Amino acid sequence: MLNSAFVQNKGLFSFSATACLRNAYFHNDCRNCMDLCPQDAFVLVRNKLTLLEAQCVECAACIGSCPTEALRIESFDPNAFTLTFPKSETNTLSCKTNTPCLGVFDVHHFIAMGLNSQSSMQCDLSHCQECALNEQGNVEWAIRKKIAQSNAITDTLAQMSCIEIIEKQAEEHNARRALFRTALTKVHEVIADDSGDKRSEVAGVLQRMQTALPQKYTILKQTFKEHIEQFPTTTLEGMHPLFFNKHIDFDTCTNCGDCIQFCPTEALFATSDKQGIVFKSGMCIGCGICDDICKSNAIATVEGIDLVSIAFDRGEELVHYEMVMCHECRCPYPYKGGDPLCDRCKDFKGSFENMFVLAKDQ
Repeated sequence: MLNSAFVQNKGLFSFSATACLRNAYFHNDCRNCMDLCPQDAFVLVRNKLTLLEAQCVECAACIGSCPTEALRIESFDPNAFTLTFPKSETNTLSCKTNTPCLGVFDVHHFIAMGLNSQSSMQCDLSHCQECALNEQGNVEWAIRKKIAQSNAITDTLAQMSCIEIIEKQAEEHNARRALFRTALTKVHEVIADDSGDKRSEVAGVLQRMQTALPQKYTILKQTFKEHIEQFPTTTLEGMHPLFFNKHIDFDTCTNCGDCIQFCPTEALFATSDKQGIVFKSGMCIGCGICDDICKSNAIATVEGIDLVSIAFDRGEELVHYEMVMCHECRCPYPYKGGDPLCDRCKDFKGSFENMFVLAKDQ
């Protein structure tokens, strides 16, 4: 029987249906967790993402794939780990020693750990090929893709690849089932620093990051702040898979406010006089809802990223209107020049003006 609760749990693993983009917006087609899950534990029921608790094995391989952090495992917090890892004695991430499956991390975590680490960071993928979680190859492919994206960004910003991949196979090859049990055992172990003070400090930092924006984005922005003076460039050209920029066409936009209302992270918001729209690229997660919801197709994702704006949450006013009274219906509307008529009255006048011409004037 399917669980219809807002938060579904299987042991230490939880899925928040209300935080899921696919569930929040009907037309969103995100299926990251569905594609990664080695047990096919995520299904669509009436177009809503649902966790099949009986099939979930709590492997955590899907957690890093969720853009809104709707997936969690109680025994391991990738955000807390990202903050403490650069100060740890090791520079290696491994599912055999200090983490569950490396799929628990997203690109944001990898970049933050790589830039903050004192020495070159390493990811041990030597066990991936034989791991039962990676039977279809999807988990390893996703991890390698995230590492490649991370290195592409740090190559541009820090002129160095911050993450090295350990490819060498372990000398002892365990059976696939044994590897599977080991992976699950690692997930159920609590990965925490022995110092209670340090745990409290990290918890306090994460608590201060509680906003509409997922914490991994805030951690990455803080990392950029700390290193931005060392970057040879703060501009990323072209379209980007991690950061996003928006443009609103003045002539097409109707200032209806739908893009503001449906933005899940408040990256779009109204000016104080309610006559304009401001965009913060540092708050955008690229969900595409604003592009899709705009009835007039006035908003679009455009090329070019300014990391200063992202790191310091600088807002850009995309559009601003003078609100005037329509001479026909007497309702305020965003004026764009010409006769002071709103779009509705202008369309009506253009379509039916001949109906009101007197016979003597014909």
